[in-house]
Amino acid sequence: MFVFWCNFAFLSWVAMNCAMNYNGASIREVADDVLVQGEGPFWDSENNVLYFVDISQHRVYRFFRTNLDHVQLDEEVSFVIPVAGQQGLFVTGLGTTLASLRWNLLENTHKVIALAIVDQEKIGNRWNDAKADVNGYLWAGTTGFKDAKGHVPPGRATLYRLNDTECFQNLDPVLPGITISNGIAWNNDSTRMYYIDSPTRQIALFDYDSATATISNRRTFYDFKKDNIPGVPDGMTIDANGNLWIANYNGSQVLHVGGTSAKLLGKLNIPAKIVSSVTFGGPRLDKLYVTTISLGVTPEELSEYPMTGKVLEVSGLGVHGTKNRRVREKCFRLL
Repeated sequence: MFVFWCNFAFLSWVAMNCAMNYNGASIREVADDVLVQGEGPFWDSENNVLYFVDISQHRVYRFFRTNLDHVQLDEEVSFVIPVAGQQGLFVTGLGTTLASLRWNLLENTHKVIALAIVDQEKIGNRWNDAKADVNGYLWAGTTGFKDAKGHVPPGRATLYRLNDTECFQNLDPVLPGITISNGIAWNNDSTRMYYIDSPTRQIALFDYDSATATISNRRTFYDFKKDNIPGVPDGMTIDANGNLWIANYNGSQVLHVGGTSAKLLGKLNIPAKIVSSVTFGGPRLDKLYVTTISLGVTPEELSEYPMTGKVLEVSGLGVHGTKNRRVREKCFRLL
């Protein structure tokens, strides 16, 4: 297990790549497992457990204390979020199926129940990123298929919202015409929603009405072109100061962007070729957990980026995160 310290006295790689404003931060591997397509980290503050998925290997992982366990599912799994008031019950995205996963802490058995299917007419689509808002409503988006050249056809995906009036009979298509639905975050008073459709290379901003769980007034908040950022934005989280932390896919870094100013506050360099998502965790929410991807990474790139495919824990950033929210219970009471 590797640990990197962001100071200027350890390794030359680190010395060259650690931003000054993160001097003193350390990066360690959560476990030795190498993930093919690590994604969707969720810190469960009620139980001090880190959950995440490996999309390509159809696995949901659980890191509790010092133990890493996983369940093997039958399809690509894109996210896992606990349900409020229900210990051991999760909502997850399997292919284009919204499903429940029963997996109790300290138990190895699990049960999956299919709840709803989306994008049925769009062959090759699957669920991608998801979050719950301040009231526990699930917001989950899909992505189009990736062809042999790595291209995703535009406009085939949708951002959905699960309402608890119709529950699984009808998921609300909030934003159709998306290409790769990714990171979602709300500011601390839930008046703003930040959103990523990765190929745009932008962070979009909406006005958010928490009383109706609706969005309006879309505009560009941050554009990767502004600061010549490589790659695209992927997963995203927000800290207690209201600032964004954005996984930079194909950029080997996490961007720190002011949640009001839209200014680039810093770049946290990660020794992994592909950085996919981030969330704050730990008992004090002062650690940043980072998922990475090894799919398509060459041996030469792996040598240059030795933490590729690992789930990483970053300590010493000097900021605290906000709690990840569970999905509201109403639609799940009988499961």
